[in-house]
Amino acid sequence: MKMLKIAFLAILLFSFQSLKSQNILKPENVFNLYFNSFVKYDDESVKELNSYLINFLGKESTHRIKLKDTYNEKIDDYTRLFLAGLPANVASECSVEVKNYFSALMQNFANAKYRVKEIKTVNYERFKENGFSEVTYEASFKVPSHRLILNIGDIKNIGAGEMKKYLIDVTNQIKKADKIVSTEQKFNLYQVKIAETIYYWNGGPQELNWKLNEFYLKNLN
Repeated sequence: MKMLKIAFLAILLFSFQSLKSQNILKPENVFNLYFNSFVKYDDESVKELNSYLINFLGKESTHRIKLKDTYNEKIDDYTRLFLAGLPANVASECSVEVKNYFSALMQNFANAKYRVKEIKTVNYERFKENGFSEVTYEASFKVPSHRLILNIGDIKNIGAGEMKKYLIDVTNQIKKADKIVSTEQKFNLYQVKIAETIYYWNGGPQELNWKLNEFYLKNLN
């Protein structure tokens, strides 16, 4: 019986140490969670990120969002905005094609890849013992080789059939994107030192999304 108790305590101790070690991440691992969460809209990654952040920032500083919902809401918002600029009859006939177009656009963006080029620690006096890790990374996207210019005159004079054909063609081009474009960016991970452990976080990770989204859209045209 005594041996069983010792074995049980050993298992508990091992489990605790294993769980603790899972929450000690290197800067590149933390950046990976941010990138997958806010560029790839991956809900599993944001769950992992939250389980990491809660250890040193508390629950109130975790990300209480469902990224798949955000992803779908963006598609719906872009679709409504685009349809609002079309004549009523064209909008009603092309609503499916417009949504398919923005779905392809968003999916292609979410398929982004990256590689970390450099991580360096920056120390400032005002941060006292806590500086930050500057992550330099290169993000790449696939875009169509041909320019996606709507070259069919004034949009108000476009017929439903012509618009529908254009949207189907351009959606297929995005799905078959074959040209790789890349951009070098920086992302800061602020350090929080607790005992001998250094944790990393960023309070405005949406910056990843809007910077890369701007680059991506510029390279589609």
